[in-house]
Amino acid sequence: MIYLDNSATTRVCPEAAQAAYTCMTEGYFNPSALYVPAMEAEKQMTLCREALLSAVHAPQGSRAVFVSGGTEADNLAILGGMQSVRDGLVLYSAGEHPAVREACEALRTVRSKEIPLDRDGFVSLEKLEGMLNEEVRLICVMQVNNETGAVMPIREIAALRDRLCPRALLHVDGVQGFLRVPFDMGQSGADSYALSGHKIHAPKGIGALIMGPRCRLTARQIGGGQERTLRSGTENTPGIAGLLAAVRHYPKDADLRAMKLRLWEQVKALIPQAVYNGPDPASDRSAPHILNLSLPPVRSETMLHALEGDQIYIGLGSACSSHKQRVSRVLSAMGIAGQRAESALRFSLSPLNTMEEMDFAAQALKKHYETYSQFVRR
Repeated sequence: MIYLDNSATTRVCPEAAQAAYTCMTEGYFNPSALYVPAMEAEKQMTLCREALLSAVHAPQGSRAVFVSGGTEADNLAILGGMQSVRDGLVLYSAGEHPAVREACEALRTVRSKEIPLDRDGFVSLEKLEGMLNEEVRLICVMQVNNETGAVMPIREIAALRDRLCPRALLHVDGVQGFLRVPFDMGQSGADSYALSGHKIHAPKGIGALIMGPRCRLTARQIGGGQERTLRSGTENTPGIAGLLAAVRHYPKDADLRAMKLRLWEQVKALIPQAVYNGPDPASDRSAPHILNLSLPPVRSETMLHALEGDQIYIGLGSACSSHKQRVSRVLSAMGIAGQRAESALRFSLSPLNTMEEMDFAAQALKKHYETYSQFVRR
């Protein structure tokens, strides 16, 4: 099996699985209890918070709140951040994950507006500049686009914010970038940062929202007052243990870009009709682990299932919305349409992949392209 859909989820690494298992069988105590074993569980949570803050170079005074994953982290930042705001404007990029876009659109006391993308999938800084004024309360821009791999210009966006609406908060969805693309929260100007464990080889069901010093939120979930009242409910200590292990053991020397370029170069040599969607795969403005390409006229679903027959598993875009729409919102926002949009495929890599898998996948694509490109719907 060759798994190339790591932006949807990843295989749990052995260290994370063992840490979660040990926590469930030996360190299962409720961290809110007062006896010593429970305090040890709380200590492990503190170590994980510190590891997360360190991984994104969070500024002094930042906090990490444990949640169930990226969606809840984004919801808490947006809905919790705007709950007490009674007027103004929230901006979000046209490439945002539904967890961000739909949260912004659900706000009732403030207006929301979409920031256009350019042809390469980046936030249009020129268009954004024209949208910024003192009415803006929150700007939401992801670190890495989950479909195209475009690394967004967060520092430039923060600089525009600082000049034109300095009181506005900047929320960054870091789900597709955390640990794979370096991020310095202090230097970036971001006020909050969302991450999810199952994208970095930790278990599903655990994530975090990192809150900078300016970030003030209203709880979206009430009850026992855990997580400093911001996220009531007994903490998922096995998930937190797994997340800590995954962060500590994430391979820092994995050359994902080399594998991505190997795949792209092989595909382009074997299928000259192939085109990439988003930034140049070799550019540092393109995430090292995501390659979006089109093989017109073969439709995405046709190629996906053909590759599945070879036990090669890929994606078409956001796993959260791929069953709901035929053409990607992100590609449409980039001006990509027709057969190119309908044939788009996403390959997302992890340190567990190999160069040999890239070669095998490229050969499989060539084989199926030669078969199915003869049958074009008219």
